[in-house]
Amino acid sequence: MDVITSNILPFLGIIVVLVVVHELGHYVTAKLFGIRVLEFGIGYPPRVWAFKRGETEYSLNILPLGGFVRLLGEEDPSDPRSLAAQPPLPRLIVMGSGAFMNFVLAIFLFSLALMIPREVPVGQAVIAQVVPDSPAAKAGLKPGDVIEEIDGRKIESVSEASYNIRLNLGEKTEIVVRRTDPISREVSTETVQVTPRWAPPPYEYAVQPGDDVDAVSQKTGFDRDTVRQAAGIETKLPAGKELVFGSGEEAIHYETREGDTVEIVARMLRVSDEEVAAAAGLPDPTTLQPGTTLRFAQGATGIRIGAQYPYTETRSEDPWTALKKGWRSTFDALKLARNEVYSWFKGGTRAPVSGPIGIAQVTGEVVREAGWKSLMDFAALLSINLAILNILPLPMLDGGRMAFVLIEILRRGRRIAPAKEALVHFVGMAALLILVVVLSYFDIARIVRGEELFR
Repeated sequence: MDVITSNILPFLGIIVVLVVVHELGHYVTAKLFGIRVLEFGIGYPPRVWAFKRGETEYSLNILPLGGFVRLLGEEDPSDPRSLAAQPPLPRLIVMGSGAFMNFVLAIFLFSLALMIPREVPVGQAVIAQVVPDSPAAKAGLKPGDVIEEIDGRKIESVSEASYNIRLNLGEKTEIVVRRTDPISREVSTETVQVTPRWAPPPYEYAVQPGDDVDAVSQKTGFDRDTVRQAAGIETKLPAGKELVFGSGEEAIHYETREGDTVEIVARMLRVSDEEVAAAAGLPDPTTLQPGTTLRFAQGATGIRIGAQYPYTETRSEDPWTALKKGWRSTFDALKLARNEVYSWFKGGTRAPVSGPIGIAQVTGEVVREAGWKSLMDFAALLSINLAILNILPLPMLDGGRMAFVLIEILRRGRRIAPAKEALVHFVGMAALLILVVVLSYFDIARIVRGEELFR
């Protein structure tokens, strides 16, 4: 029952709204240009109920996977009121109006989400580490610097700092930091130029004779757990194992729990890491082999950001401010999507491709981790993705149909035969259905393994 309420119902609700709004764009523009609309349907057949008003039939169908608009003569121009009989510009407008409506819906959803009171994280974004030879290090950023602005935007939390860095991948970005002199305690403001990298290489460190985990941590700025992970030193403790420290009546007994590591238990029991590792039968967690090359993952700028004085506060925006921010969020999302695609080709990240089942899984994750209010942000992102997907020149989709119109314009009015165009769209539909089936198989396999899409 929990799967239905947290995954399936929210997913279906979002899909229906996104697709119906998309199809509403086709419907309205077709009516404005005098194109005959045969049917406007919510859901997909078999049909549950329908009525006719004027020349258009309105239907409610069983499969709640969106909706559709059926126009007269989408490839056949024989009827003067068919879509295919219209001049190129009206056809392009009708075909592109669905994607346009999804962009408008995204602005509306982002704006509405900002007007609803919600808890937001607030706290100074402090640079905790600067990786040597990174763009941040070359620009002069230092541990302890407080990030106040990125590219002219005020930064009030760690998440905002990370978000704005991702937004400016490959671009020279101005970062304003507040710096406190460790001796005089004087506070100054510094402005630096940093270019976040598309695919940051791992930072490599060759272990020198005499280096242990603490020494490497101090030299590189990476914490001890990160150094151990890079060196392949096992620090995770099996759950249910009894550890004994000392002897006699003063001995400390501890039974490990899920998620315990050497460092966590050492800190909790106030003993050394070496004692915990010895009690658990693990190798010395501080020893490193000289000559070993350690590889550390690093971010786009080479900094690690921590929160100082973090707290949450309830915020909501007035309608005008929310609309302005919703507009900006929509175009930020487009830029982030572009950056993500560029990053795939430059080797920065892998593409998290998923089908309907995977999207339903992510919907449930959003509900469980961020609450129902965050569904509007998630729906806005899906709306943008739907718009982008539909304007791509893929057969059967709006962008594919628009491509045929553009080819017609380039050929000075000579059209590709309707039968040939219909065949291309049919093949495209078959390929899309096969892709959905394949992606659904991998989605189900991932869910069975207990994995999440973005982790």
